[in-house]
Amino acid sequence: FYEFGSRRGFWRLHELFQEKKIPITIFGVGMALEKNREVCNAIKKANYEIASHGWRWIDYQNVSKAVEKKHMNFSIQSIKKIFGQRPLGWYTGRCSPNTRDLVMEEGGFLYDSDSYSDDLPYWEKREKKKQLIIPYTLDNNDMRFATNQGFNSGDQFYTYLKDSFDTLYEEGKTHPKMMSVGLHCRLIGRPGRMQSLIKFINYVLKFDHVWICKRIDIAKYWIKNYQ
Repeated sequence: FYEFGSRRGFWRLHELFQEKKIPITIFGVGMALEKNREVCNAIKKANYEIASHGWRWIDYQNVSKAVEKKHMNFSIQSIKKIFGQRPLGWYTGRCSPNTRDLVMEEGGFLYDSDSYSDDLPYWEKREKKKQLIIPYTLDNNDMRFATNQGFNSGDQFYTYLKDSFDTLYEEGKTHPKMMSVGLHCRLIGRPGRMQSLIKFINYVLKFDHVWICKRIDIAKYWIKNYQ
């Protein structure tokens, strides 16, 4: 199931993003990146952003802070070794009560995406430190193809993304918003689901005043303008 993502799904998505000139951020699990160097080479050549998605794809809820910190460091060093620079974004996904503190203590991340709390970035302050949070999404996300009461077809996914975009675009006429779309190579990369993504990208590209960008670009813009 997972192997489909690296064997076929990634390449199907990669070809689409290259054709449409779509800049993307990839949440990369360190151990998975280590085992898929051909994919990593394509990522480097395409200049996609790699944000850290942890060292292993496990639930850190009951993992000790010391072990989680060690895994965080493993992930940072792995990405630095493969791509030549450390990740500037972080997203665990299945985090622990310590994850945000560890991100802030590490000190090298421009943004943390372990949040689903807003349609815009925001600052979180703890004692004398503050961390930029760029919220992610669990609803505009193909993971709902694999969950109960999720998407049963590509048409449902496309309609949901389109409705989300239309709402935010209308609001954006006076108060600009951010829309994340979560994709997994093993899920949206299936042939029967790809058309929904292609249709959505083609739909969005028809609009003016839409900034399609990497998360690091949002972070740098927010830091520059909303400190």
